[in-house]
Amino acid sequence: MGITDMRVIVTVVSFVVFLLIVLWAYSGRQKKRFDEAANLPFADDEMQEKSVAKWQAANDNTNTDKPSASQSAGKATSDKETSHG
Repeated sequence: MGITDMRVIVTVVSFVVFLLIVLWAYSGRQKKRFDEAANLPFADDEMQEKSVAKWQAANDNTNTDKPSASQSAGKATSDKETSHG
C-alpha cells in the first residue's frame, strides 16, 4: 500500500465524516435545539439564564455538590457588584 492509497483512504473517510456531520446538523431532532441557540443572543437575560441552566442540567455529568467554574465566576462577579466600598 503506497502513499497514494493512503491519501485516497483519508479523503474518502474525511468525506464520509463530513456527510455524517451534515446529516446530524440538519436532522429534525436537532432543529428545536439549534433554533433556541440561534435566538439566544436576542433573548433577554432571564431567558438566556434559563436556557443556560437547562443546558447545564442536561449536560451535567459531574458531582452536583461541587460548584462549576461558571457558578463560581458568577458569584465572584456578583460579590464585586454588591461591595462598592
